[in-house]
Amino acid sequence: MPEREPLHAKSIRRLLVWAVGLSIPTWIILLVMAAFDRLGWLDAGLAACAIFLFMLYVSFVRLGDFERLTRYAETLFENPDAPSPPAYSSAMAQRMMTALNSLRRVWAERREEAASLAKSRQDILDSLPDPLLLLDRQRRVVGANLASLDLLGRDLGGMGTGRDLLGRDLAGVIRDPKVLDAAAEALSQNKRTDAQFSLSAPMERTFRTLLVPVSSPGSRDGTALILAFQEQTELLKMDRMRADFVANASHELRTPLASVLGFIETLRGPARDDAPAREKFLEIMLKQANRMTRLIDDLLSLSRIEIREHTRPTSAVDVMLILKSTAELLEPQARERNSTIRIEGATDLPMVIGEPQELSQVFHNLTTNALKYGGEHGPVEITAQKVATRPPAMLGQGPCVKISIRDHGEGIPKEHLPRLTERFYRVDTARSRELGGTGLGLAIVKHITNRHRGVLTIESELGKGSTFSVYLPIAGA
Repeated sequence: MPEREPLHAKSIRRLLVWAVGLSIPTWIILLVMAAFDRLGWLDAGLAACAIFLFMLYVSFVRLGDFERLTRYAETLFENPDAPSPPAYSSAMAQRMMTALNSLRRVWAERREEAASLAKSRQDILDSLPDPLLLLDRQRRVVGANLASLDLLGRDLGGMGTGRDLLGRDLAGVIRDPKVLDAAAEALSQNKRTDAQFSLSAPMERTFRTLLVPVSSPGSRDGTALILAFQEQTELLKMDRMRADFVANASHELRTPLASVLGFIETLRGPARDDAPAREKFLEIMLKQANRMTRLIDDLLSLSRIEIREHTRPTSAVDVMLILKSTAELLEPQARERNSTIRIEGATDLPMVIGEPQELSQVFHNLTTNALKYGGEHGPVEITAQKVATRPPAMLGQGPCVKISIRDHGEGIPKEHLPRLTERFYRVDTARSRELGGTGLGLAIVKHITNRHRGVLTIESELGKGSTFSVYLPIAGA
């Protein structure tokens, strides 16, 4: 038999009270018998002491079991797997202990069922492609799926690696008055509402939020409102893309198309039989046609990138392989300009998050610009390195990869630097068109860099050349 646990001072006082309480009826009988000379006072006193000691022993045994049962029941609230103590005294105490153990097993089964049900519900929520939040009546987040964590935990500047949205007020998650007003209306009037809001970081994204109140007021997990997010970014961008494409194409194609039509009319008229003029005009028409082709290709490329700009790539890419491939592809163009392309990169350069084809287009556009505007003055230098800190405009923290493309040309005046990535913005329009530029190359670079959650920086000094640097996040960081 295991050793009995010692009783505390409070338990000892309770033991004495129990023993005295149980002895009082017998003491009264002994007192009455002694008063009527049925029993001597000495014998009555000895009998009272014996009865008290017996009741003290009985109370000690019973009280010890009840103390252990009480402490055991209290322990179960904090530790459901606590071992059960022994019961010494009676079958009643043993039955109570057995009942507590049975209740504990039922609690454990119910707890496992509840945990399994909660996990199944969370798995279902996480499998949904659209972000979804569950709120209680105080607008606190009590549930969130992976899509909402990725959207609201990471893209709004949070660390976003765990369920850090849980317990936060809706106003701290979505800072948009329209959504907050719609949530208040849905909770107060118990009706479905919707609202549209936009996120500006790291790029503009638009969502339609459907708010559905839960009809059951006694929801076990406290859910009172469901927020479902439907992204409208791509639809809105497609509408803008159609309008922008028509406006840009009609504006930029008007001049070369007018030139081609003018030369055709000349060839059909005065220059019909003029062979030298015909060859000259046909060469100019070919250049204009090629320019229109490049313009249309760049417009379509820019439109495709803008549509997907809000979706971040997930693949790991070796930047050095892309840079070497770009240099090999542009080697003939470099020879035409009596220039070379030099690449320097660390041997332990980490992989970056990106899409190879789009990053290749970024480095191709930047290297082509460097050759066009600086290749005749010296080599184009490409360096790739890991830097410890990110530029201020780049989201997140920690190291990243920096790719710099430098030329030794005439440089760019400082007043033009902020506008270089605008569509069709040119520092020297005539020279740009003469070199075959469409005015869309740097705009394409900017939007691809934004899609990769990176940053494009431009540094230039007149007479010393320009440096275009692309910062990209490291894969797995």
